[in-house]
Amino acid sequence: MKNIDSPTWRTAQQALDRAVALHLDDPNVSHIDLGLRILSSEGNRIEPELAVRIHVHQKLADTSFRAFAARQPQRVFDADRIGFAIDVPQATYRLQWWWQPWQTQNQRAEWYRELRGGISISNADSFGFGTLGGKVRDRQSGEEMILSNWHVLAGSWLVKAGLSICQPAIVDGGSETNAIAAYTRDAMNANLDAAVAKLNGRRPLHNEQLEIGAVTGATAPQLGMKVIKSGRRSRVTSGIITGVGGYTKQRYAGVTHIIRDIVHIAPEAPGKEISAPGDSGSWWLERSALRAVGLHFAGSNAPEFGLALSMPEVLESLNVEIAV
Repeated sequence: MKNIDSPTWRTAQQALDRAVALHLDDPNVSHIDLGLRILSSEGNRIEPELAVRIHVHQKLADTSFRAFAARQPQRVFDADRIGFAIDVPQATYRLQWWWQPWQTQNQRAEWYRELRGGISISNADSFGFGTLGGKVRDRQSGEEMILSNWHVLAGSWLVKAGLSICQPAIVDGGSETNAIAAYTRDAMNANLDAAVAKLNGRRPLHNEQLEIGAVTGATAPQLGMKVIKSGRRSRVTSGIITGVGGYTKQRYAGVTHIIRDIVHIAPEAPGKEISAPGDSGSWWLERSALRAVGLHFAGSNAPEFGLALSMPEVLESLNVEIAV
């Protein structure tokens, strides 16, 4: 995508803020971000046109839309009111933790003597699985840690520091005797579904993503950037960043919570799988240099989209850095 000049970008960001204030609480809105236009009527083809995107669970048309607009005009998305071009894709995004045994053979569910990103983990209290994201280091103490999602490493508002993190996940045959780390802290108060767990030294964690390679650092996500990840359920998948600066509302242990700084990822070929339940916690990497740009946490299956947290904001909020 061609470079966007600074005045246009500032105007677009201000419009994004207005759209969030006006529409994020709408029950039909699933996500709001700033990104490339998605042509839903043409198989979710991506166009290099910048827009404030208001993603909805269900799009209305013709008679249904006119009736809705007459009843609730305040819920109609108006480009003039928002102050920028708008787009209205249809998608429902759900957290991509998986809570049942997954019978399809997958080496990522196995016990690993040497740990790396992309394999099965859970906390000791969870019957389900997510993904070991990768290795970070505490900026103050230098302690080595796992970085994944809050809903993978904790998953309950009652969890306290010290909860065992198991590899493989409990549902994949693990137990507390397979503990590799202890839950330490999270960034939910900063509206980021991210957390870290201190390694216990029983097994080494390499700065590596299974079937991809070593992470070389972190960088800010950019529109049009090609990315790749290694996830517990869908293995190695790739896509393109189509949206940044996003906001969504998700249910966490019975509580609705706003999540911010979201990166939207679409497949380069429409319909190709890029993520699946169980991939929560995996890292999206800039494909060319293998720098971390996003922490995967949610997705949509029809259409196929992924949501990740912008990695620089995650690292800053948790006061950690990529351990290269």
